[in-house]
Amino acid sequence: MSKIALRNYLFRIFFFILFVVFLSACEDVVRVDLAPSRPQLVVDAFIANQNAPQTIRLTSTTPYFNTATPLVQGAEVVVENLTQNRRFIFTPTGQNGEYRWQPIGNERLGNIGDNFRLIVSYQGITYTATSPLNRTTTVDSITYEFRERANIGNDKEGYYAQFYGSDLPGQDDFYWIRAYKNGKPITKPTLINYAFNAVRGGAGAGADGFVFIPPIRNRITDSQDPYQVGDEVRVEIWSINRATYLFLEQAENQINNSGLFARPLENTRTNIISPPNAPLPALGWFCVSEKSTFTEKIQAKRR
Repeated sequence: MSKIALRNYLFRIFFFILFVVFLSACEDVVRVDLAPSRPQLVVDAFIANQNAPQTIRLTSTTPYFNTATPLVQGAEVVVENLTQNRRFIFTPTGQNGEYRWQPIGNERLGNIGDNFRLIVSYQGITYTATSPLNRTTTVDSITYEFRERANIGNDKEGYYAQFYGSDLPGQDDFYWIRAYKNGKPITKPTLINYAFNAVRGGAGAGADGFVFIPPIRNRITDSQDPYQVGDEVRVEIWSINRATYLFLEQAENQINNSGLFARPLENTRTNIISPPNAPLPALGWFCVSEKSTFTEKIQAKRR
């Protein structure tokens, strides 16, 4: 072996050993001691103006490394229709921190244009929030097409659906679009779906009355679990207001905030009002929505 070849060989051995040592160093366990933080009440109060049971869920925050979510029992939960001067009592179900209102007869929470207030009383503290009831639009149709497994990417083989509908003309409207597969909500963080008129962001101001555009209309399929023949697709369009739209936008950004160019974390907005110096401050959101629903069953025919 020549001197040059021997030198290159030794260099390769040296860098290989250095690389192995570097990888071994990366296996050290880093323990992070986080200072305990004050617990906060978490209010999940998205309810629909429908003749059907409505549920509000109360939990509390927990230390970062804890896996169990503490449930809040023993609270009093009331929703008031301020426009009609009516009260709706949400009683505890005894499960998952849930409080439920059961309508009597054809009872509903109110009418479009009514204003509502949430009142949660817990451990001697009263929390409040307000919400209007805005109009919503409807789904005209759901279409789908069969796609074979892609050679590039991780999309699975199956049927990919999209819905068609239009924003209601005449004013700015905000919507939360929720999709279900066989009755189970599609909750993938990358599929959080909302719209300002028929689009997203600032462009919504110029999209009054437009047809919903992609990716809004096709964000009802999970590419890792697409629909198959016999599956049921359900799309719901919930009316929301501008503040709720901004809450969903921030929540989406925070949940999907990762990678090399991740932004610093920020406190998520809330419309739950806590009393000054409350020992258990509150987070979460209250929204009363009008809701429309459209269902389609996947058939073998390819569209």
